[in-house]
This record gives sequence, C-alpha cells and structure tokens, in this order.
Amino acid sequence: MLDFVSDIDSIYSLVALDIDGTMIGEDRIVTPELVDAIARVQSLGAVVSVSTGRMLTPARRIAEQAGATGPIICFQGAMTFDQEANSAVRHVRLNEAVTARAISGLTSTVPEVMMFLGDDVWVEKRSEWTDGYSQRMGVSIRDTDSLMDMADRQPTAIVGVGDPAVVEPLVVKLQGQMNGTALVTHSLSMFCEVEAIGAGKDHAVEHLAGSLGIDRKSVIAVGDGKGDQSMIEWAGLGVAVEEGHVDAIASADRVITMPENSGLVKFLNELADAGKFGTPND
Repeated sequence: MLDFVSDIDSIYSLVALDIDGTMIGEDRIVTPELVDAIARVQSLGAVVSVSTGRMLTPARRIAEQAGATGPIICFQGAMTFDQEANSAVRHVRLNEAVTARAISGLTSTVPEVMMFLGDDVWVEKRSEWTDGYSQRMGVSIRDTDSLMDMADRQPTAIVGVGDPAVVEPLVVKLQGQMNGTALVTHSLSMFCEVEAIGAGKDHAVEHLAGSLGIDRKSVIAVGDGKGDQSMIEWAGLGVAVEEGHVDAIASADRVITMPENSGLVKFLNELADAGKFGTPND
C-alpha cells in the first residue's frame, strides 16, 4: 500500500501522465485495467492528461486508447493540444538561429537527426531506424537534401538519435553550447531533444493547471524519464517509476512499480479509494 501525501486534505484535480515507461511498457499496450483506472479518476472530477515527448499524432492515439480526455501535452511540453476543441492551445517553436545551432551540434555527433515540423518528420537520410520509427509512431517521414536549409521553418523540435553512451554527454555539451537559448533534454536514453525555451513538461503542466484554475498542490505528475523530472518536481505530488531515470526518482515524492507490474493502475486506484480526486476547488 502506498503512503499518501502528508497533507491529508489534499484533493487532486489534474493528473499528468507520461506515456512510455509509465502508462505503457515495452509491449506498448494500454491495458484495460489502466483504461478503467483513468475512467474512474475522471468520473471523480479530475482531469487526466498525457504528457509526453512524443509528437502529437502518436500521443493522441495513446490518449484515445486510454480514454484520457484532458489536453495533450506533447513534444516535451512544446505543444498542448485541446482534444475537445481539436486545436493547439499552446505551441512554442524554435527560431532559425537556435535551429541552426541544434542541427550543427547534433549532425556532428550522432548518425540520425530528425526535424519535427507540423505533422511530419524530416530527415536528410533514411535508415532502418527511421523507417521503424515511422511505423511505430504512425507518422510520415519526409526527405530533404538539407535540414539546415529548413532552419527558418520554425520547427517544434530537433532530435538526434544515437548510442546512449554518446547521447548522455552530448546532452550536457549541447546545453552548454545553447547557453540557455533552448531546452536540451532526452526522454529516452538514445534521444537528444532540442525544443524552444518555454517548452518543458513543467511549463506545460503549469500553464494547463492555470488555465483550468487548478492550484499547483492539486496536481499529480507521473513519469520515468529525465524529461519528466521537471514536472515531477513542479507538481504537488510528483511520482516516478522504479528503474526510471535516477534524476526523476530523486525528485519524486513517491515511487511506483513499472507498467508491467500495474504500478500506475494501483496508484490511481489507491488514491481514488482514499477519496483524493475531485473537481477544481473541491
């Protein structure tokens, strides 16, 4: 049984859930038990939103499968998409200069670099990995002779893909090179992701909570990756998944088991059993 927050009067009205490694495991399956748990939380008046590094199309698919009806936070917080209105309510993009520096820094170090622009992913060269990514995510891969020539298109994200042993120090190096002009992080160990300042799951969750009239202490954020650390720290109740990134776990108030062991399902149901969910201002 999980321990609950020290403030016994806390009622949670917004639940932000990472997808990979949190809602779903390596099999990428949304279980019926998770669908039921999310439906239960929402029936009690709380908003459930996915918050992921994925682009909108695959994020939206998982949200629909899970029955999570709240706004979708995607691209590591660079975009928030209102499912009911079918439109983006927040979208921060990279400018030309930052995009050019990101492309230069990534292409000199890792073999795969992707530009996320609109509903498409642009690459200079296709590979077995990029074709597999297209199939797994259900998105289109577009070809270009030069990503650098597209730097003025204001992409949502630039992502480098490589060996985790190379990507980890690359993230730190690129953070220094960007010198505060962009968010540089990684949701998965093989990804080095660059988004505009103002992206970040913490900023997106904070903006969403404010738009819904929900106080910070009434927000739960659950995730397993380095990219989840910021929202875990910001939320009133930050939750990490065991065997996730060490920084996410270190920042969390609670640690739950992996999706394969129904950690999120058990956590949501235990909070619901304790009467900890409700509409804003309950």
